[in-house]
Amino acid sequence: MCTHCRCVQPIAPETDLFAVLGLPRRLAVDVEDLERRYHAASRAVHPDRYQTAGARELELSVAASAAANRAYRTLKDPVARGRYWLELHGRRLGDGGPSVPPEIAAEVFETQERLAELRAAGGGEAEALKREVRALRAAFEERMSGLKDGLARQYEGPEPPSFDELQRRLSEIAYLRTLLGDMEDATEEGLRGTNNRH
Repeated sequence: MCTHCRCVQPIAPETDLFAVLGLPRRLAVDVEDLERRYHAASRAVHPDRYQTAGARELELSVAASAAANRAYRTLKDPVARGRYWLELHGRRLGDGGPSVPPEIAAEVFETQERLAELRAAGGGEAEALKREVRALRAAFEERMSGLKDGLARQYEGPEPPSFDELQRRLSEIAYLRTLLGDMEDATEEGLRGTNNRH
């Protein structure tokens, strides 16, 4: 918004999500400050405030509101923030190919074998395999939580992680997220298949 006339202004195409909420461009984010800035921006540009304004001002309000929402969702989540950070610096999570991170390769392949067995099993054998997969899923969920917490702590360190380290950590999280989705499909939702998670 213009600080003088309080009118919504167009967002320049090169504006990053940090700038949308007036934050410094860095991986470490003060979540309370992020929340305050988001709520202030959201109130200031919310389309309901511009219902009686001209079409252009309403259009700018909708765009600004969408940008504030996207910035908040992305920057609040350490995983989404890390992926966005890579994109800002010309890197993508998938750069280097779709290989399974070595730290979890054996567990991923073993779990996929269990899921294949579960899909092929019937009766009592299927129920036993479901229990086994549910226990594995609980362990992977705990591991995922630890990885996310570790990522957030690393952002706060004296030096941000290197791009390679960030890609490695985010890749591990992405594979675990996919694996957890596959496990949920197999145990809770009637074996819907796994392609929708990739």
